[in-house]
Amino acid sequence: MATWMAAELFEAAGADVAVTVTPGGAGIFTVAFDGEIVFDKANNVDGRFPDLNKDVKPLKKLLQARVAAAMPVGAAD
Repeated sequence: MATWMAAELFEAAGADVAVTVTPGGAGIFTVAFDGEIVFDKANNVDGRFPDLNKDVKPLKKLLQARVAAAMPVGAAD
């Protein structure tokens, strides 16, 4: 699951993002952008992993927006 999520985030932002996968016990699965937790399996009522349509697509859009906002003006040219 973690490898798949990392690949999805790289696809969303390309070389402008660094993804770190850190092992954790007891089924821990957390996604954070710049230290802000944006998905935590433990906070879901059903304790599920991210769903492609419900969670991953919005996370990718959020990441793209944050990367674009952090880019200096004219850097995308």
